[in-house]
This record gives sequence, C-alpha cells and structure tokens, in this order.
Amino acid sequence: MEMKVQGEWIRNTYRVLKSFPFVIGILYFTEVSSRTRGLQTRFIHALDVRAVSDKIQKEQILSRDDAVFFPVREVFIENDILYQVFHRLEGKLLAHYLHQNTPLSISEMCWIVRGITSHLLRLYEEHQFTLVHPQNIVLAPGKAIRFLYGGPLGALPKGVGKGMGDFLDDRETDYLYDSYTLGVMIYHMLTGRNPMASGLFIPPVSTYCPNCPPELDELVTRAISFDIKKRPKIKEIARFLDRLAERVC
Repeated sequence: MEMKVQGEWIRNTYRVLKSFPFVIGILYFTEVSSRTRGLQTRFIHALDVRAVSDKIQKEQILSRDDAVFFPVREVFIENDILYQVFHRLEGKLLAHYLHQNTPLSISEMCWIVRGITSHLLRLYEEHQFTLVHPQNIVLAPGKAIRFLYGGPLGALPKGVGKGMGDFLDDRETDYLYDSYTLGVMIYHMLTGRNPMASGLFIPPVSTYCPNCPPELDELVTRAISFDIKKRPKIKEIARFLDRLAERVC
C-alpha cells in the first residue's frame, strides 16, 4: 500500500497532515472541515484489504468494545483500502512514550502491563482480538489503556499475511503469541533494549535492571522463549503482576 503524503486527500474529506508507519497498515493524522465546529483533526487507520474486502464486517468494527478500543466514528473502503476514522484521540501512543522514557520503573511497567493484560482477558472472553504492540496502544487520561486496531474475530485481518481470525483458527497459539509480544514489551520497558536484537542468546532483564525480582526475570525469559510450550499464558502473567503490584506500587 502506497503511503499518502501531506496535502493528499482521503475520500475528498480528510486532508493528510502527517503519515506514520503502523504495526499493520498506516496511521494518518488528518484535518477535516465541519460546518458547525470548524477545522478539526482526526487520526485515521488505513489497511490494504483487497484480498479480503468481501469479508470485512464494517458494522462489527463500529460495535467493538469501547472500554478496550479507542472509539471509531466512521468506517469505509476506498480503492480496496479500509479506513477507520477515530474519534478525537486523547492520550499518547505507548511507542512514543517508551521512546522518550525507557527504562521505566517496575511500578510504572506494572500499571501499564496490568491494564493490557486485563483488556486481553476481556477480549478473549468476548471473542475479540487485538495486536499487542506499542504502536497499537494508547495511554489515555486517568491511566486508562486503549487499543487502536482490533475487534470481533472475523471482522478484520489479524495481521500481515494472516487470516480473518475466525473461530476455526488455533486460538491457543494466538494467545501464546500475545504472551511473547507482551514479554518483549516488558523487557523493553525495563531495559530500554529490544531483546530480539540480542540474537539467539537473550540476556535476562536483570542484566540491565539489577532491581528486577527473580520471579519477574524468570517470567519474562519464559514469555520470550522461542519454545512456545514454555511461554506463560496471559492469565498467569496477569496474576503475577497483581501480586507484584502489591509489593511495588
């Protein structure tokens, strides 16, 4: 998908101000003119769906869980590109926050990741999905966590080169992949480093974060293991962080 540049238009309504590569697709920062409110800004997510355009369920995207996802105000397809127009985005992308602030304290990591795991468990029960990635997470006011991309299983592609996430897929494998990406995120939060840049041998978190509790060290090592059978489930991670929060928060 070719990225639009500043000054180009989406649906002859939204004028592109900035473009950002996203974990899946592209995120645009745009402006739109309203007769009643004047000039307003909107973030828009764009995704090439030409291979699955007939399977996209726009109504389900609009009805996704607003307690977990940032609300979408409009969904449309133009030239095989799916656009999701968000309500006014309040907060800061986690990717931007981490770029400015890592390494984080253990207590700060705790409240962020506890919010993420709480939402993931809720999505699993509701048969919805998201992508666990700092680019897809917003730190909203009041220490709230919101995802940008995701929704009901079968409504959207699960990722680049992946299917639509229907109920016939191997959900347990997906859940353990969430554990992996969450482990990578925790590692980055506490060390400021990308564990994947270390090659086959990844030093434990405590190498760079001396005050890391041994139990947390072991949990993250398991989560980012290349052996999927060693990875803890999200529920185990959530329970551990609840216990840890009692000690450090």
